[in-house]
Amino acid sequence: MPVNRPRVPQLSPKSSRYRRLRPSHSSAFRRFRAAAAGQHWGAPPVKNGPYTKDGASLSGDAAGQLLQLSKATVLALLLAVLLALLLRGWQAVERSGIFQLRQINVQGCRTLREEELLALAELRPGGPLFDINLPAAEERVRSHPWIDTVSIRRSWPDTLHVLVQERRPLALVNLEQGLGLHYMDQNGLIFAPAKPGQDLDFPVLTGISPQPGASLAEGPAAEAVQLLQLAAQGNPILPLQALSELHLSRDGEIIAYLAERPFPIHVGCGKIKARYYQLVRLLERLYRKEKIEDIREIRMDYQPGRILVAKLKP
Repeated sequence: MPVNRPRVPQLSPKSSRYRRLRPSHSSAFRRFRAAAAGQHWGAPPVKNGPYTKDGASLSGDAAGQLLQLSKATVLALLLAVLLALLLRGWQAVERSGIFQLRQINVQGCRTLREEELLALAELRPGGPLFDINLPAAEERVRSHPWIDTVSIRRSWPDTLHVLVQERRPLALVNLEQGLGLHYMDQNGLIFAPAKPGQDLDFPVLTGISPQPGASLAEGPAAEAVQLLQLAAQGNPILPLQALSELHLSRDGEIIAYLAERPFPIHVGCGKIKARYYQLVRLLERLYRKEKIEDIREIRMDYQPGRILVAKLKP
């Protein structure tokens, strides 16, 4: 008995080929399924005559590189625009004269005049404040023998503050070979010649022949410098102002002269601090008993532990 089977429509060769190549699911579904399986899916290549176009999607690395390149390009353009705007703004500010130097405040000058200091630093009102080389100006000021430290700072928009600290003289040193009197600072440095009109009310150190710029903190004159430093501490019996001269003998002993008394004090050498305070106690006793007028000389190097006080003959 014949069986009636449903009739299957016959597809043309073209329709059969189209059905075979048509994907059973959308590309989004295929991509989802491939991602779930840990695979990478791309669309099949599409042929168009002799030309073939690869429809595969870009990998993650390639897409990231393109994104980074786009961001870098945008940032570079923005930076170029910003720099151009800043340059125009800076030029406008410079032409406006807002930051032009108009005032210079100087502090700390005692011996050195302000005009001389500013000329040495090459500072003058009128120029742009931001064009001044502060370290170079400080170095020029520091080259002056009277200047110990210097600080120059800007105060926007139009002011400079110059703060200097001059060297403090401790004594005058009588240099031989016709060099004359030179100032010596608290550290024993011979730093500048004494000029007319300057303060000369300091003890004079004699008997040595150093060169200008030399330091007396070490060597034969070191104990004389130490004695001057002790007197500079302001002891009322023997202050620095009470000393007229310190002479350094050839054998290195110190001979001191008081400003108001003509007799010599042979201080000697070694243990200068102890000798200084021994002399202070001796002078205090002589002042109190009013016997200072009868003194011919004082020898602190007479014998170990003993001081000779020689009186004038009646």
